[in-house]
Parts: sequence; structure tokens; C-alpha cells
Amino acid sequence: MDDVQPKFLLIDADEQICGSCIDAEGVFVEESEDDELGTVEILGCLPSQRMRHYLSGSKRYRRRNPLGPGALRILDTAGNSLAEFRMGEIINWRPSPLGRERVDLVARCGDYVPSSRTRHVWERWRTARPDRINQWAGYTGADREEWLTIVFHNSRWRTGHPDRSSGRTYGLDGTHVTDKVSFYLAIGEAVNGPGGYFGWNLDALSDCLCGGFGAEAPFTLVWHRSHIARESLAFSFEGAGADSTYFDVIRTVFEEHEVDVVLR
Repeated sequence: MDDVQPKFLLIDADEQICGSCIDAEGVFVEESEDDELGTVEILGCLPSQRMRHYLSGSKRYRRRNPLGPGALRILDTAGNSLAEFRMGEIINWRPSPLGRERVDLVARCGDYVPSSRTRHVWERWRTARPDRINQWAGYTGADREEWLTIVFHNSRWRTGHPDRSSGRTYGLDGTHVTDKVSFYLAIGEAVNGPGGYFGWNLDALSDCLCGGFGAEAPFTLVWHRSHIARESLAFSFEGAGADSTYFDVIRTVFEEHEVDVVLR
């Protein structure tokens, strides 16, 4: 069992790996009116030396050498990092039936856990990352929103590289831009390719245009089939002018950052 590809990594508060884990239960939860977060059971964890000392130590040892709350990092089937969920304290552990050196842990959930109703979207990313644009277009509603959530989480490992130089031209395929979420999915892929991130709301879009997210402004954005977004984003936006639509506000954000938007 120790040669099994881990599905999760346990990360401590110092961003150090303290365990590789075969599976976890409770990461995806049923929607409930109760806001209280529960627990996650981490299965088949192969602990680091530091974690072994922590788990085998006395209560006094654990108080003096705390293993601070960290995160549970989801890996894809190739072993690459996909996303992280914050995790609270470890409250129980036992030997795991999944391997002699492994343990099963119970920890408190952090401040966010995804819905079990959208787990299939996460599994889609985990088993086959996007390799073409618009692969999100078949999803609607909460599933499409969850796709954008994954894009946002995954951007941590996709950004941080030098921006492409200013003066370039990017093409946005507006075929499926029928709501706000789909615009941010489309602009992310226009700039950073399939599954790419370039904001998830207006403030985040503005931040991305300041640099550090793949493209240095000023640049040119050719928005193909822009009439679809002009119609679907024609609703008014709080804080904008009385006659301004969400589509207008997006264009204003680009203009403020010297992006030339060519509508096709």
C-alpha cells in the first residue's frame, strides 16, 4: 500500500508536508442550514518524522511542540497540486488498515468545504485537467461556479511566473459568455490558456491587470462574438452609472488599465 499514489497531502502551518494520504472523507459535504463545520477523516496518511513524533508524544510534548493547523492539499492523478482546503486541529488518530506505517486522522474542517453536489466537477479536474478552452461550457449553475472556484484555487500554482510582455494581443472566445461566471472563465483562458485564471470578480480582474497574473498591460483584447455578452450582461451594476451595464463596467475596467478591447 505504501506505493499507492497519494490523493492528498497534509500541509502544516509552515507550508511543510507532514503526510501523504491515500484518501479523505468529509472534504465534500452535504449542504445544510447549520453553519457549523464538522470534521474530515484523513485515511492512510504516511506521516513525516515530525508528525510521527507529534502523534506518539505525550500531551505535554504536543503542547510544547504543536503541529499547527494547516491545509489538506488535493492532488491530481499525475501528483500535481490542484487546490488546498484549510484544516483545523487534529483531534484523533489511529493505525490505518491501509498500511503498516500509515495512520488515519480526524481533524476539524477549516473555514470552507465544497459541496458534495459539485464533487464531480473536482473529480473532472483531478483526473483530466482542461486541455482545450470552453470545456466548462457544458456546465451550468453551481457546477459552472465550482469550475471557477477550482480555477481560482489552482491559480496559486499557475501564477507567479514572469508576465508576458506588454503590447501583445489576446483573443477571447465569447461564444459561451452568457453570465458573469462564464466571462471570468473566458478571460482566464484568453490570457492563460485552458483552465487559466484572470480574475473572478471585477476587483480581482483589476488586480490581475496590475500584473503578476500572466499578462502585462497595456495589451489588446480581441473579443470575438461580443454581442452575446453585450446581451447577457446587460443588467445594471450597483455603483455604476444609471445607464451602465455590467458589460459596460467590464470595458471600463479594461480601459482604466490601458487595455484596448476590440469587439468583434
